[in-house]
Amino acid sequence: MTPLIIAHRGASADAPENTLAAFELARRQQADMIELDLQMTADGEIVVFHDDTTVRWNGQNEAVAHLTLAQLRRLNISGERVPTLAETLDWARHAAMPLNLELKRPGMAAHCIQLVREFRWADQVIISSFYEQALRELRVVDPTIRRGYLMGIRSYRPDIRLREFWPFLALRWIEATAWHPYHGLPGLNWVLPKVRQAGYQVNVWTVDDPVRLRELAVLGASGLITNTPAAARAALSLRISA
Repeated sequence: MTPLIIAHRGASADAPENTLAAFELARRQQADMIELDLQMTADGEIVVFHDDTTVRWNGQNEAVAHLTLAQLRRLNISGERVPTLAETLDWARHAAMPLNLELKRPGMAAHCIQLVREFRWADQVIISSFYEQALRELRVVDPTIRRGYLMGIRSYRPDIRLREFWPFLALRWIEATAWHPYHGLPGLNWVLPKVRQAGYQVNVWTVDDPVRLRELAVLGASGLITNTPAAARAALSLRISA
């Protein structure tokens, strides 16, 4: 079965990341799903934004959590503006585009699910996070929401390395639907088929190399998170036709 092509922050290689322009381009590039990042503003709005601060966009080390939505709207994201989750859900519903929503910190689960329900898009969403606390919050607020456990942070801690090498206990603990590992995790090629056989989806991030895309597809990845949806689809098409 061909894996889903999941556009990382939209078609972020060709359009400003985490913007409606990048999401629309990903749709035109035939992505099956869009992955995007969620942060909470000082006035309680959920916005689509990756970084904890604005420094990459305006040179100022301002924490997103300390800024209002109106202040974030003033950022120039390579000619685009920061969208809200509500705007993105509205776009996704009209575009019929499933979403992978990444919670960048705990404390957003209830508001996020409220919006997903409001736009009637819950069955087209998987919510992921590196934070176990955020995933537990999701389970408490709405156990029916699909949850993906992100793994692959830079760390030398033995407990984290072990969890990534053998993720089953962590996945069971938060009753995850999916595992979202970094494509370069040690032992991934060995454990990925086992995680799939255990009934979990495995959506691997962030893969742009055609050879690695095809290799992960052969190993049974459910989805491939990529900055280049069109190129990824072309790479997988070569595998199918070979």
